[in-house]
Amino acid sequence: MRKRVHTPKFWLPYLQKDLYFYICILASFTIGGIIAAVFAFTLPELSCKELLLYLEDFFRNIEGSGADSAALFRSGLLSNLKNFGFLFFFSVTVIGAPFIAAFSAFKGFIHCFTLFFMFRVYGIRAGLFFLLGMLPHYLLLIPCYLCLCVVCLKFSLSLIREKQELTKTIPRLLATLALFFVLATMATLLQAYIEPLLIRLISGLYLP
Repeated sequence: MRKRVHTPKFWLPYLQKDLYFYICILASFTIGGIIAAVFAFTLPELSCKELLLYLEDFFRNIEGSGADSAALFRSGLLSNLKNFGFLFFFSVTVIGAPFIAAFSAFKGFIHCFTLFFMFRVYGIRAGLFFLLGMLPHYLLLIPCYLCLCVVCLKFSLSLIREKQELTKTIPRLLATLALFFVLATMATLLQAYIEPLLIRLISGLYLP
């Protein structure tokens, strides 16, 4: 009888090899998310009201005239370029590893703060906003950045452990960054052109 090939046995060695790095990056991201939750739920009432006014203005604009998708896309693309440049710089720096972990924590804070704050002011309605207005691009963007941070962390630490011919390794690193940048750009397209349409359908739920 022919033995079945179990797919997990194929990729499991690769996952186990980099498991420590994934745990490190995920832990950093989680710490950032926890800090975001603390900030969101302990924010002073005055600051909370100011942010709520900003959110209501956002939903009012979305409901009335929609979003400037081209501007959103340009802004997201520029943000990704800056982030990728930051990660590349610290990848090729011997002391870059702590900064890459800090970047992951910062991303955890940024991505989680809005969600936790919305849960504070809108309650269960925030779940619907998350499903339609955040999750579509997060499904691509967050795994993209987490995996990219692992790649950059490994590269930075490898500069300490062993000598490398940078003329050979940096092109491979740049190729990996280019691949992840394509994924990040796809996430930005979702954020700029698809999510505003979905948010517009539910914007009335968040207006007084």
